[in-house]
Amino acid sequence: MLYVLPDSAGDILVLQASQILSETDYQNIFLKQIQKQLKTGHKLRVLLYFDHQLSAIEEPSSWCVQRFYKNCQVQIARVAVVSDGSWSGWSDAFASEQVRHFKVSEFLQALHWTDEADL
Repeated sequence: MLYVLPDSAGDILVLQASQILSETDYQNIFLKQIQKQLKTGHKLRVLLYFDHQLSAIEEPSSWCVQRFYKNCQVQIARVAVVSDGSWSGWSDAFASEQVRHFKVSEFLQALHWTDEADL
């Protein structure tokens, strides 16, 4: 399940993932929110909060590292992944300085990092 959090505005999209993150979440929530929120020509900045109830990311799906950027069809400046640590491997798989993992206690720091100037 995926929820758009109220901190989302402009080019920053703040999402909470819980239970199982699915292709339906990617298509019906993530992509639709990008279309609704992001202005043409702007780069997207994403904060993904993986809560303690997230148990799996559906595979294959657009959440997979190989498909994540390609399938959203917008430029992504940064992705902050916030979790209790159990999902740090998912963010590390991107092997990019544009994607970074933060602990739950660093949520505010992650939000600020997401909003910093492009790398």
